Amino acid sequence: MERLFGIAQTTILESLRRKDPYVVLILGFAIVLGAGLFNQFGIEGLEKFVKDVALTVTNILCIVLCVVASARQFPAEIANRTLYPLLAKPVSRTTVFLGKYLGVGLMSSAVVLLFWVELHVLFLVFEISPGAIFLQALYLRILSMWLIAAVVMALSLFLTHGANVTVSLLLCLAMSTFANTILAVHSELQGVARRLAEGLYWVVPHLELFDLSKKVIHEWPSIPAGALAALTAYAVVYSAIFIALGAWRFGRTAL
Repeated sequence: MERLFGIAQTTILESLRRKDPYVVLILGFAIVLGAGLFNQFGIEGLEKFVKDVALTVTNILCIVLCVVASARQFPAEIANRTLYPLLAKPVSRTTVFLGKYLGVGLMSSAVVLLFWVELHVLFLVFEISPGAIFLQALYLRILSMWLIAAVVMALSLFLTHGANVTVSLLLCLAMSTFANTILAVHSELQGVARRLAEGLYWVVPHLELFDLSKKVIHEWPSIPAGALAALTAYAVVYSAIFIALGAWRFGRTAL
């Protein structure tokens, strides 16, 4: 366990050394603040526009940071041979994989939390009500970071770095819109195409389930605790599947 947390700490420090979280947070704050300034014009309904821009920017930047940080963990270290000293120690490859996954997950979660703090302060300054569902949206966004990290890190052991970043970003987009697309065209599909679409609908992870942005914007009431528990289990199961796949692949990768 000590080795696991040691690897996670090293992973976080490496991300901080690259200054990725700082750049993302500063850029996100600048964009969100710019959108917030529009609220001072007093145009009716602009409050929802500010919320929409703020949450959209936050979600996109958090996903991009998580994908980039996850994708470079193994290809960069294998190419630079910085992974060899770690593997020479009495530590298993599974521990190395889990340690790096833990580090990326914690770092991505911290960035999401800081973004939400920025948003909350911004909403208070411009007298915008975040709504009771705001904290639930934060929790589910953090859950989605752990799922994305598991998917991207598993793919990084099958694809090149550039291909993985591109494919992972496209997958995040697809997983965020796939369900709505299938539901829209489902009635028009027939035969094999319909069964294939239904199969994909139930197999592919649905990131849109973890996005409560629209509900925050329109100030919906809090979702039931049972729904949060179900989504937590959903994220844990899918993350475990991709973690197992990644750990298996890493254990069989020739270094």
